[in-house]
Amino acid sequence: MGHLDKLDISNRVIVSTNRLKKFETVEYRREKLIANIEEQIELVNLKLLNKPIELNRKRGHQVITVRPRLWWRITPDGEVYSEFRYNKISLNLAAKGRTISVKSLKRLPAAYRVVIIAIRAGELDDAIDNASRKSKA
Repeated sequence: MGHLDKLDISNRVIVSTNRLKKFETVEYRREKLIANIEEQIELVNLKLLNKPIELNRKRGHQVITVRPRLWWRITPDGEVYSEFRYNKISLNLAAKGRTISVKSLKRLPAAYRVVIIAIRAGELDDAIDNASRKSKA
């Protein structure tokens, strides 16, 4: 008698219930954009602390350091302009323009938090939807 003969073996098929499916829902798109904005807030904080602007990403079984894309630029007079992107497409904010401006880098995280509140309220759903369609085309 072998070791496997001691077990109750059947042909029953097991379907994993833990599969994550990415549904292109409004909530999914909002959370994806919010996660990217929170990453930009982290990058601003790194810049304010004079630390290198790098993030760790998992690629397969390795963790590598990458230099991320910054959504903001500082002008020579110290003013900061930032745009918001979904799938690398710049979003049109409230049909007024694509960038926001703040007086200094220290004020940028607060402006980002206001945009996060607007996203949760659904104010950028049309812009996100348009960007999603453009990126698929």
